[in-house]
Formats: sequence, structure tokens, C-alpha cells
Amino acid sequence: MKKLLAIVGIGLLVITTIVLIKTFTNSPGAHQKSTSLELIPTNAIAHMSEAIQLQTETPNDAYQFDTATFLAYRKFMEKSYPLIHKNLPRTIIDSFNYIYEWKGTDTTLLPMVLMAHYDVVPVEASAVKLWHAVPYGGEVKEGYIWGRGVLDDKSSMISILEAAEAQLAKGFQPKQTILLCFGADEESSGNGATAVVKYFKSLHKRFDIVVDEGGEISTEDMKDVKRPIASIGVGEKGYVTLILTAQKAGGHSSIPGQTTVIDILSKGLYKLRENQMPAKIIPPIKAYLERVSGYTDNFWKKMMLSNMWLFEKQVINNLSEAPSTNALVRTTIVPTIVNSGVRDNVIPTFATAYVNSRILPGETQKDVYNYVEKAINDTNIKITYYHNYSTLPSPTTDINSKSFKRVEQVINAIVDDVIVAPMLMVGATDSRNYREISDGVINFTPITNARGYHGIDERLLVTDFQKCINFYTLLIQGSK
Repeated sequence: MKKLLAIVGIGLLVITTIVLIKTFTNSPGAHQKSTSLELIPTNAIAHMSEAIQLQTETPNDAYQFDTATFLAYRKFMEKSYPLIHKNLPRTIIDSFNYIYEWKGTDTTLLPMVLMAHYDVVPVEASAVKLWHAVPYGGEVKEGYIWGRGVLDDKSSMISILEAAEAQLAKGFQPKQTILLCFGADEESSGNGATAVVKYFKSLHKRFDIVVDEGGEISTEDMKDVKRPIASIGVGEKGYVTLILTAQKAGGHSSIPGQTTVIDILSKGLYKLRENQMPAKIIPPIKAYLERVSGYTDNFWKKMMLSNMWLFEKQVINNLSEAPSTNALVRTTIVPTIVNSGVRDNVIPTFATAYVNSRILPGETQKDVYNYVEKAINDTNIKITYYHNYSTLPSPTTDINSKSFKRVEQVINAIVDDVIVAPMLMVGATDSRNYREISDGVINFTPITNARGYHGIDERLLVTDFQKCINFYTLLIQGSK
């Protein structure tokens, strides 16, 4: 017995020593200073303001598409960026998706794509009174540019155009061909990007690097980390929606039975929400945690992140506590639409719920279906796929790739003391389509602690607008 205890004691001592060594040697990197940012080009803010004033909303019903507004936006681009329209041949796909080709001097090099979308989600009529600025006014006040779409995603589009126009004015000629690609329906169907990629595939095009919206800079995600974290999206979760349908004879509300169809469906949804899909740390998230671990002021967190070989379960439990981090470690499943009943005095016969899932890499739509079926465990609830849209998780971009390192280098050039780390995109972007024709898809915009995405008071710091323009300028200049 003493021998066994001695062996156990030695083992614990060895583990403790390894843990402490890994923790104390995991120190933050040296401070680094960014280069001086170039001033915002003349009229750039006015151009951004005008872009916001054009209400390029994309409706769910394609028949309600406001063609006149999207044509006006085209005219705005032609007027505001004359050198681009004079020097870069434009291809129009499906009426309102644009490709501008900036021919490089070395056509043997794979091109670079800088992309964005200019459609926006609608502003809720009931929420307009809660805004501190006119939603489509494009006002500049308190150091911000205000309005729907200024973050998502006109900040990227206008910054790309401003950077390209300025470089053309200087007579810049890239060595690597650069394609500027702008989509018109990312917020609804995403069919424009699909059509653009289909066009590129017909030409047998492949791309070295594709940069789209996605990851950002945060000083708030990890309060115990005192440096800004730039999260570069390197992959996207998949997407599927299931329809749950319960059926049971209804009748008059004055003589209800023991169970109604609403009770059946509600019980199923409750069980589904109480039993989440299993969590796991996939490679991009592990790399993110490893990169930030040396910068935390919290000793216990630093110890766990430095020794995930021992504390992975505890790390997962901690990440599962907040919605934003829980979405990074598991396939999420949540009801988004529930329908039942026709009148207040009628017990309904049918009840339906739409359940949306964002799928972690390594899992499939079928895995989600099987899990929902098992979690609900009720033959009275029929489960079917909602065929409006569905996709598998995307492949991920290698963090050791040339494309990742190229963006990382540019971020370091525009942000002081920044920690650059890979991240999984929990939402969908147009660039998911480009992963068929590029191994270097990157999702990032240098916006800090963004406010108002798809909600009230969407606004962009003027200083972030400056960073965005500099970001794309350096990417363009790096193509030489």
C-alpha cells in the first residue's frame, strides 16, 4: 500500500510540476507598435454617408426587391469612384453583383479577392424611435458614422473602394491581380455570391487569398486580457433548420383534455433546450485559446488554458456559460418560430416549431436530425427538414498559411499590441461560397467592439473607418 501511495504521490508531483512550468513559462509577447495610419481620403466620410442614405434593403420575397434603389447605388459608385470605373473592367452578375478586375503585372500569380456586400437588413418600424440618429441618415456625430449598414457591410465595401481609388490616383500597379467583388443579397438569399462563384468556376479561376467581413477586434471579450484581440475567421459553422410538427385532435376550449398539441410540442422543445449537443474544442478554437492564454491576468484561467491536456473539460464548461463562447464549442439548436391555433376559444389540432441549428465542423445536418429525434423522444412529434437553406460546415483555412499570415501582418501594422488569433464564424457570409475555389478565405474587418449589428443605433467609429481603409490599402500594396 505504501508503495502504491508513493507512486501516486510521485505522479501527482510530476503533473503539478508540468502544470506550473507550462503556466509560468507562458508569458505575453513583447509590446509592438503599429505604423502611423494614413489620413482618411478626402470625401470618404461623405461617400460613406451617401451609401447609408441609399436604403439597399433585401427582402425575403424577391418580388419586393427595390430595383430603383440598387440602380441608384450603382450610379453612386460610378460617380464617387471614377478611376475605378475608368481603369478596372466591371462584370455584372445577376443585375447587381459586381466584379472589378485590377490586372496585375504577373498573371502567373493567383489573384486576390477583396469582397463585401452592400445590401442591408431592414430597420424595424417600431424601433425607429429608439435610435439616437436617423437610421438612414448617415449622420456623423460623437465620433461615429451612424446608420443601417455602416457596419454590415458598407464599412468594408466603401473602405475597399476608397483604398483602390486612392492607389489608382497614385498610379499604383499591383503585381498580383486583384478582384473587387461586391454582393447584393448576402442578408437574404446569398444567391449573388453563389452566381459569382459559378461564373469564376466556369473560367477555371482559383484564388490565392479571399478577404471578407467576419472577425473583428475586441477589448471586451476577455476582461482579464489587457490587449486588443483580433479574431480572424478561418471557417464557418454549417446551417440547418428542422420543422417539428405535433398533431392531436383539438376542440372547444371550454372542455380541454389532459394534453393538447401545444403541451406536446412545448414539452419537446423544453427537453431539446435542456439537452444541448455535446461540446468539443475544435482546432481553430484551441489555437485561439492558446494564443491568448499568455496574456490573461487571471492565474487560474492561465493555468487551465496553458494545460488543456489536463483541464479541457473545465475549459469547455467555462466556455459553455456564455452564449457567445458556447456557440464556439458546440452545435447550437434553438427554436425560432412557433405556430399554433386560429382563435382564442379553439384548441388547435396542429402545432409547429422551426428549430435552427448552427453546425460545428465535424458534424452534419443528419447528426442534428438524429440528436433532435433522440432528445425529444416523442413519436407524437414529426421531424422534417426545412429545405429553404442548408449547408455543411465549411473547410477551415490553415493558420500557418500564407493568407492567414498576410492578414496577420497587416493587422499588426495598424493596431498597437494586438493579439491575432483564429476564430470560427458562427454566422454565415458570402465568402463561404469561395472556399470551393480558394484555400485562403479569411474573414476579418478591423472594427473594434462593434455596436448595433442588425439592431438599434448601428454605428462606426470614424477612427475605425480610418483603420479599415488602411487595412485594405496595405493588402493592396502587399500585392506588389
